[in-house]
Amino acid sequence: MNIRSILLACAVLLGTSYITAEFKPSIVRAAESSTSQDELQQEIIDALNERLSSLTVTYSAPRATLKQNIRDTLNAAVQSDDYMHYTVKTFGYDATIEDDTANITFQFTYWETLAQTNEVKKIVAKTLDQILTRGMNDHQKVKAIHDWIVTRVAYDTRLIAHSAYDGLVNGKTVCQGYAVLTYEMMNQAGIPVKIVEGTSRGIAHTWNLVQLDGKWYHLDTTWDDPVPDVKGRVDYSYYNLTDAQIEKDHRWERSSLYPKAVTSYDQTLSSLAKKDSSKAAFYNKLYEQLGYLYLTDAYTATSLKSLTDKITAAVSKRQKELVIRYTRGATLMSDMKKAFAAQKGLSGVSYTYENYTRSGTNDKLLRITLKY
Repeated sequence: MNIRSILLACAVLLGTSYITAEFKPSIVRAAESSTSQDELQQEIIDALNERLSSLTVTYSAPRATLKQNIRDTLNAAVQSDDYMHYTVKTFGYDATIEDDTANITFQFTYWETLAQTNEVKKIVAKTLDQILTRGMNDHQKVKAIHDWIVTRVAYDTRLIAHSAYDGLVNGKTVCQGYAVLTYEMMNQAGIPVKIVEGTSRGIAHTWNLVQLDGKWYHLDTTWDDPVPDVKGRVDYSYYNLTDAQIEKDHRWERSSLYPKAVTSYDQTLSSLAKKDSSKAAFYNKLYEQLGYLYLTDAYTATSLKSLTDKITAAVSKRQKELVIRYTRGATLMSDMKKAFAAQKGLSGVSYTYENYTRSGTNDKLLRITLKY
């Protein structure tokens, strides 16, 4: 039995962290004076945008809140833009405080150089000109971008490459790079997008939220590109999911940073197909590609008996392959053994399964190969 790889989540540093070790800057900016938190935050943002490794500033505030102000402002600056947030590798500061004034030295390291980030933006713009055509709506743009990333980028099983540049130029990156590249491509295409930081099966992971027609959906290009990489293969198990659908194996801190995703995309596609006949073929094909057919009774087995009956029916028609959703995932292996034992006229059988992300927690999508 060949189980679809589940080793895709990133066992890597996500976003940023504070650094406390001695820092040796290679690019620095000399002392500036900031009289408000807004000014201080902008100074830090400017330094990050220039990929400075060190920034020294003087900042004044009531002593009781001075340290907290510095920390809060630094965090706000790093998180002011998702691309920047996940391009900054480490950040921290040292401060000398006298009365209400602090002399602060901020320190930064990055996953990408400024030249590399500029190259990413340039290549993304050129790529979008090629894959997005006039007349495409946002639903078509999201699919085009998703498919391009999944077919062009491979997961870095060495866990060395972390950036969008690594994925775009060198062809391999981890989940952080997938999410940042997806963010940049969606952003340049005019699609509202966010990067979500959390865990998947207990391991640090990042993915995206995209907005379509005012509704938010989870989109995980990493998990739609299973290991080992197969040229041209695209999976849609983690394409435009609700919170309830993706939380089966993804966890994140619910906060104002992440809008809720509550609209089931199958309903969206069905409604769009009825409203827009000019794009109905696209919506209907995507509906099929996303596996929504497996929500229907014809492609669903809810018991050992119905599983056995569907396999028997396929054997009677001498089908070579059967794909169905099985809702008893907890007893899958023993049930499959019993269902196969009831068959006659087969020389061999095999099957693979994966989580079916669009319905119940225990649902599995079965791909059964029948040999005669």
